[in-house]
Amino acid sequence: MKNEHTSSTAPLLIGMAAGAALGAAGVMATNTSQRQMRRTARKIAKGAEHAVSQLDKMVGDFVERKMEG
Repeated sequence: MKNEHTSSTAPLLIGMAAGAALGAAGVMATNTSQRQMRRTARKIAKGAEHAVSQLDKMVGDFVERKMEG
């Protein structure tokens, strides 16, 4: 039951993280130069890529455990 709850909240957590990142980027965009904005966008993209990679690993591990057990 616990695993079922975890897997159903993953999309919600991804959405929340993406919303937070976009909100932060919006605030930064209003207060920074173009150069700083590009750097911030790159950092956000890199962070999002890392988060998706971690999520993919978690799902892979979960599926592997379910297949074994």
